[in-house]
Amino acid sequence: MPLKKPSDFQPALKDEYLTQVAQWLLEEWYATEDDLIRDTDTSYTRGTTRFGRQLQRITNENFSGRHKWLSINNAGLDLVFSIGGVPCRFSNDSVEAPTKRAVLEVHRYQMSLIEDSEPGAAVRFCFVIDQGFGESLEPRVELLGFSEAGNVVCSWQSVSSVRTLVDVKAAPAEPVEITKPIVTPKRKDGDKETDDVIPAT
Repeated sequence: MPLKKPSDFQPALKDEYLTQVAQWLLEEWYATEDDLIRDTDTSYTRGTTRFGRQLQRITNENFSGRHKWLSINNAGLDLVFSIGGVPCRFSNDSVEAPTKRAVLEVHRYQMSLIEDSEPGAAVRFCFVIDQGFGESLEPRVELLGFSEAGNVVCSWQSVSSVRTLVDVKAAPAEPVEITKPIVTPKRKDGDKETDDVIPAT
């Protein structure tokens, strides 16, 4: 039986908002992979940089004021942000076998949905950026909704996580009109023969 969507439990979690957050997380993921290519970079340096950039991206998007549906509950390294008042977290982890605290544990800023919740309702949400077993696949973003008992009761997955490469070409230079020089017949100047070239004006 397929899982319900997060919006079935929390209508504020609209697909358009989830897609926007997923895009921010993936953009920072790819930018980190593109930037950290030195032989001194490791999975650790990439992982910490990736997480820091993703956290700061969400923070910056909130401060921009462009997204009325976005707010920050807790601005620490254990970031909790809200989409339409619904507290969420994020983690670069495995959907199938998560190990990170952001996925496994309830943050105190997520407690508001748990109080007076109905049994089996989604009361905790976390965006998981997953690369599959051994981090061998292109990343995808999945928003998991957990019940109070910690069971996954709803899920949303980003439509496409495949990066498309765009051929960026410089615009061709504007043509410059050059007038032809006026050439006169040869004439003798002492012992030399010369061509008189009169530049066009």
